Amino acid sequence: MSERTAPGRHILVLNRFDEEAGCRYTDYVDHTVDRVAYITAAGGRTGVDADRAETVAVVDDLADWAAVSELALGIVRRFGPLDHIVALFERELEVAAALRELLGVAGPGPAEVERVRDKVTMKQLVASAGLRVPRFVDADSPEQVRRFAERTGFPVVLKPRDGSGSQGIFLINSLSSLEETLASPLENYVCEEFVTGTMYQVDGIVQDGTVRVLRAFRLLNTCLEYALGDPFGSVTSDDPALEKRLVGYSEVALAALGVRSSAFHLEVFAVEPTGPGEYDGLVFLEVAARAGGAELPLLWREVYGFDLFDAATRLSLGESLSLPDLDLASEAGGYLLMPEPPVRPCRVLSTTSLIDRVPPMYAEVLPEPGAVLNGTGGAKETGGRYRFRAGSGAEIERAIMRVVDEYDLAWEPVSEPDTKVFRVAGRAQSQARP
Repeated sequence: MSERTAPGRHILVLNRFDEEAGCRYTDYVDHTVDRVAYITAAGGRTGVDADRAETVAVVDDLADWAAVSELALGIVRRFGPLDHIVALFERELEVAAALRELLGVAGPGPAEVERVRDKVTMKQLVASAGLRVPRFVDADSPEQVRRFAERTGFPVVLKPRDGSGSQGIFLINSLSSLEETLASPLENYVCEEFVTGTMYQVDGIVQDGTVRVLRAFRLLNTCLEYALGDPFGSVTSDDPALEKRLVGYSEVALAALGVRSSAFHLEVFAVEPTGPGEYDGLVFLEVAARAGGAELPLLWREVYGFDLFDAATRLSLGESLSLPDLDLASEAGGYLLMPEPPVRPCRVLSTTSLIDRVPPMYAEVLPEPGAVLNGTGGAKETGGRYRFRAGSGAEIERAIMRVVDEYDLAWEPVSEPDTKVFRVAGRAQSQARP
């Protein structure tokens, strides 16, 4: 897949992926030629092959700069200077950038990473390239947010400037809810207008400024709705004309952000066009310089035979990719995440498998009876995860709707073990209450 650089590189990997996530570092880097050290979150310990690593250091939280920088300095003192630092998870991009600056390692530094992490900087740069972005305002001043909401009307969205996975987001539908939200300090937040349209997740590979691989997934709802308790479904686009437009669109957006060689995950709305412009009708939401999350890396590998993590790792090491011919339009993929029950923490009592009842579904991951769900699992510790493949996105959408209808999970609150059993079933998931 690539032409390797000179042997003997010294590489530090920041890892939080466990074995189930499908990130296979030993497939991407020859550990018998290169020396590979790891700093891994405790939850990602199973994703690292300690026998083939130079060393493995475990830290409770990869966002703990004091702990991570001390470990990295210790690795350099013990094993020598680093040539590369690899980070494939979005929240570790900034840590990796700071470590490069601290240790004198080549690669994206803090200023470069800020362009793909800070949502205000990101939207300013993309707007300057002529692409439409949601209207927004820095939320440091409550009065500024009030004036913004008055101009745009409700709803508005308050989100962390450097957030990911729809964590910490507020959807504000009225003045009273805005005042209630502003009553608590909102540090490092941005306020945006709410965009109504069809949202797409666009995953791809850009190399030397040219998009080499791209596939768009149409969302059946949004990440925000999932964070608020609704099922989350995503299916590949059945619109080849749109995907062709998204190639050029992605190149413009990534060029504005200075991203030339990387995996990327773009989120964009398709709305009613208001003019004849080449990209009119597309509204930029945000982009990340990494592979998409949730089930997307597994779908890419299982449906399309392409490992986004592999490409991302090799590009971060400065390698030149030799990409295979991919017929991405030949098959459709999709996934579904069922949210956790509405009261957390809760204990799972039973689930109903649907793997043999919905033919387009080829993978199902359900929480085990006895598992405790506490609301912090994001896209991994869920009420259920499902992957699909079929001839079209429309066929997968029908299968997803069937799973949502037939889904069944019994649970009880952990803090009240003597209460009756509750069930979450069918489309009532997000409204189910004890």
